[in-house]
Amino acid sequence: MHWRRAVGGLTVAVVVIGLFVYGVGWDAVLDNVRAAHPAALTAALLTGLGMLALRGLLVKRLLAPVEGAARGTAFATAYLSGYFARSALPWGRSTGTPVTAYLLANNSDSEFEDNLAAVAAAEGFNVIGSLVIAGLGAAIFVLTGDGSLDSIGASLAVLGGGGLLTAGVVVIVFHRGVARQVALELAAHAETLVGKLPFSRLTQLEGALTSRIDGFFGTLEAIQASPRTLVAAFGIAVVSWVFNAVPLYFGLVALGVDVPLALVFVCAPLASFGGVVPLPGGSGGIEVVLASLLVATAGVPADVATAGAILYRLTTYWAHLAIGGIVALAMSLLGTQRFQR
Repeated sequence: MHWRRAVGGLTVAVVVIGLFVYGVGWDAVLDNVRAAHPAALTAALLTGLGMLALRGLLVKRLLAPVEGAARGTAFATAYLSGYFARSALPWGRSTGTPVTAYLLANNSDSEFEDNLAAVAAAEGFNVIGSLVIAGLGAAIFVLTGDGSLDSIGASLAVLGGGGLLTAGVVVIVFHRGVARQVALELAAHAETLVGKLPFSRLTQLEGALTSRIDGFFGTLEAIQASPRTLVAAFGIAVVSWVFNAVPLYFGLVALGVDVPLALVFVCAPLASFGGVVPLPGGSGGIEVVLASLLVATAGVPADVATAGAILYRLTTYWAHLAIGGIVALAMSLLGTQRFQR
């Protein structure tokens, strides 16, 4: 684990969030946070922990076809450590997937590429789940008369674009013919070029890259071939996003804000698109997008919306970061062998 990089990234993230709060109004935001009702915050924290558990369950379910995959304590410690890396490292959504796959492989008798396929598939299901919840929330929000299409028009536009992007990713990843052929051809060319290099130790690894890529797509095929696995993964991903959005509702309740639950189902998933910023956990971007959505769609005052975004992130992202960090630190100090049970 690159602890210095993680600490540096988290420090920058805290500074960026601090600047955002300062821009909105430091005293007003902090007064709202201090006045938050403890019981509602506790509910937000507990439902957020439910989301973390469901995300782990999703990966575990997708690992079912993988022989020798991590189970029990070995899985829990590897997954939480990987989740910490995903949350703490810059560009964590990209770097966290291979790190999690490596830790799962290291804590089991399975191969890295098999775990990588399962973790990558889980990320895809999570994106699909977020779009389903956002679309469902938007539909309920309009049909129940709580709002109009005009009030969430921009959100629906983002949702539509995200849906098209997700559909493209699903076609590329799961429609295995073209993607597999292209990847294997590129790997074969790379191995040929490396094999021509003089005095290179890499020449001894001929066929290793193509073998791992073939194993990656083989695991994706095994997942795709099981309708039960696909249905279960989809269901878990959707329910996990319900548990991901509900902490925002409780956080707003803690501030005395009455916002329709359906609108929360729209705002929480769409705010995740703010995570494209290259900071740990999308810090700064998610808070800004979420507060802006609350102001634009629900008419929440900017200082209250910002306080709600901060409380939401404290009871989800930062709480999960702390749990994962403790587990990752324990693995670093004690070694992975103590957790391979």
